Amino acid sequence: MSEAPIHLPASVQELREISSRVQDILRSSADNLVAIPKAARTLENTLLKLQEDQSQAAALQTLCTFPTMVHLDKDVRDASTETKKTLQQAWSALFSRRDVYAILYELNQASKTERDPEVERLLQHTLRLFQRHGAALSEQDQQKLMKIRTEISGLELDFQKALNEDTTDILLTAEELEGCTEAWLSGLTKVLKEEDGVEYYKVTMKTPDILNVSRNAILPETRRRVAVTYRQVCVPVNGPRIESLIRLRHEAATLLGYKNHAAFQLDINMAKTVETVDTFLDTILSSISDKLKSDKQVLLDLKREEYEQRGWSSKFDGELYSWDVKYYQEILFKERYAVDNSLIQEYFELNHVRDQIMGVYSKIFQLRFEQIPGKYWADDVTLFAVYDQKAQDEAGESGQKDPSAFKIGYFYLDLFPRPGKYAHQCVVPLRPSYVVSSSGERMLPVAVNVGNLSRPTADRPAMLKHSEANTFFHEFGHVCHAMSSRARYSLFNFSWSVVPYPTSLAMDFLEVPSIMLENWLWEPTVLKRLGRHYKTGEELPDDLIESLVRTRKVLKGLLFSQQIAVTAIDMKLHSLDPNQRQQSIAELWKSMSETITGIKLENDPGVNPACQLYHIAMGYDAGYYVYAWSEMHAHDLYTRFTDTTKDPATQTRALDSVLGREYWEKVLVPGATVEPMELLKNFLGREPNPQAFQRYLTE
Repeated sequence: MSEAPIHLPASVQELREISSRVQDILRSSADNLVAIPKAARTLENTLLKLQEDQSQAAALQTLCTFPTMVHLDKDVRDASTETKKTLQQAWSALFSRRDVYAILYELNQASKTERDPEVERLLQHTLRLFQRHGAALSEQDQQKLMKIRTEISGLELDFQKALNEDTTDILLTAEELEGCTEAWLSGLTKVLKEEDGVEYYKVTMKTPDILNVSRNAILPETRRRVAVTYRQVCVPVNGPRIESLIRLRHEAATLLGYKNHAAFQLDINMAKTVETVDTFLDTILSSISDKLKSDKQVLLDLKREEYEQRGWSSKFDGELYSWDVKYYQEILFKERYAVDNSLIQEYFELNHVRDQIMGVYSKIFQLRFEQIPGKYWADDVTLFAVYDQKAQDEAGESGQKDPSAFKIGYFYLDLFPRPGKYAHQCVVPLRPSYVVSSSGERMLPVAVNVGNLSRPTADRPAMLKHSEANTFFHEFGHVCHAMSSRARYSLFNFSWSVVPYPTSLAMDFLEVPSIMLENWLWEPTVLKRLGRHYKTGEELPDDLIESLVRTRKVLKGLLFSQQIAVTAIDMKLHSLDPNQRQQSIAELWKSMSETITGIKLENDPGVNPACQLYHIAMGYDAGYYVYAWSEMHAHDLYTRFTDTTKDPATQTRALDSVLGREYWEKVLVPGATVEPMELLKNFLGREPNPQAFQRYLTE
């Protein structure tokens, strides 16, 4: 029998049966709590029992909600989307129970004895959940809030489903795709049009295809057409949804006493206020302003040179367009930094990179990963068990006799695109870690890395660009974060807003550990391990490594400005009163982005970049800032790994297993049992500061 820790439902009926069990657990949990006589109520039989029931429900519910992202059967995917709406309502109904809130509030007020710190934190975070669901409002206002939240949930899931199920493509000829690599073209579907007898390539709007065209297609019109087609994806359906979401979120926030939705979201994060985020963004833009100006000029000069060489001078208008940036960035890397991404890609064969990334993580965190053979929800999905190698080694002979005692979790890899699958990159927690009170047994966490990497072709294995390897390394950091929890209660686990069950890890800390770990993909010692030519077995040459590392900060001003533009737009949309906003979302997006970056966006009818942004409907609403915010703290954390004062002969401590394990223990393991700032201070040995981030932006 397979050791697989979870089994996705094979049918709609099975999915619905599991959903009913989850709903029953949540409903009966609250009913049982209320039924306890007042004199007999304790934190143990109310709060802790409620939390354990939630943990049990959380462990089951992803079997119902995750299939919408990956299941091969469209009927099951559709049922999963609808079931997720139902379960979100079930969780919301639990935390809207005024009677349960009143009991917990009374216990919080009445208990005078000193509580266990983790229990106290659990109580305060649980009360906060009830309050954010309107349990402290009047019944009338709470009913209105619940109705709004139900509508928001449905719109968000329909927004995501539209993107997952989208099959938009564009047909282009070989001439139109001039410059694109044969390796990529060989993997595309060919279509012969009867009306003109011309053979076309079908280019999808999935990430691998979009990136190949935007980086390599010589003809500007080809890149423009693909960019426009992508920015029109799902606009007819997601455009009205996002307008409604912005309006409904504002209504819900004001009902709860907040000025706007951004204030509601930030209240429980590290940043706390919109003003803090706005000041943070202004500081970044000020820091990169000179670099942004020079970066744009570099690309404009390259564009002018190419237009002159190709006889297109009359078409040069002195502007940079969105479809120019990646193309001229690629030329810049090749011509001035001797970095040919197509060549470097040949050294990053997926299976080798995967194994080496696991090797790096196992070394720095002192873990062990073992693949578990089996067939899972798709043929190319793989499963691994994770062991605490350090603890096993310290156990000596007993550790050798019973290695299973040191297993700390499981994770799946589902790395390739397919029809109906979630089209971005992410890590989804499938089961939280918690201690079962009756037995003292720890339920092991389960997570999955959902990717959309380039598939192998008939004559080449799957290979990664350096940027894709970097993303893989980042996401694997989330996997390790999910595996690390030793908290007693599931509320303090790593999680992500894509799962309906509640956790309390601050959203603007969630990305910090993984962004910090991205630094490893710029370390020559690590690149040497990851890079091996798929044909010859040759290691990635030192000169290519040196050239690649030199590109890290190239165009940093421009590329960071694009990220800040999306961040500022997101914050603006969620801090303005939508009833007072004069522009449509598409108009606001275009004007703000062009003002911040100086890059002209697509201007065709039906274009709306908000309609393709998963984040805005997956919990990152008024939260896109977390990437830049996390990068600030990530650079600060990394100073520990670059500090070689105690051993000047050492250039880096990136593979220092003692320091890596300290990071594991102090930053990852505590999860949400400790405030994020305390985690940072515990590892740094000082107050966090933005100095390393400022150096990174300006040097």
